[in-house]
Amino acid sequence: MSRTRPELSRDAFLAIARVQDRLSGDFQRLFKTQGLTITQLNALRILIGAKQPIPSQVVGERLIQRVPDVTRLLDRMEKEGLVERTRSLEDRRVVLVSVTPEGRRRSARLTQPTLALHEQQMKALSATELRQLESLLARLLD
Repeated sequence: MSRTRPELSRDAFLAIARVQDRLSGDFQRLFKTQGLTITQLNALRILIGAKQPIPSQVVGERLIQRVPDVTRLLDRMEKEGLVERTRSLEDRRVVLVSVTPEGRRRSARLTQPTLALHEQQMKALSATELRQLESLLARLLD
């Protein structure tokens, strides 16, 4: 039986959702070893990559998975000593966020295990297939 385009679209979406659930579950378990969630590690990497304090709003905009309350996320991270927040001198309404040495340490401990897990998860695909997959998924985001 031939599937219609809407049925193919639905089935492709469901396949992506199932794969995302399985892959992210592996990362949730890995990141838990450092007391982090996927979103917290994502925020730390955003801050490390920024090289200087950035507005909390920018952190929220750059997260891979959006969270409804970035302030609460940063509150928890600040309590754990992972980030610091200060008011901007130019605009007191803006809260700037920076990563702490502890946040850098926890993130760094996960760099190699994260790469190894990515490799393990994608081992069924060749380098060419990985490039094709990345290209196809990027087209969906455009």
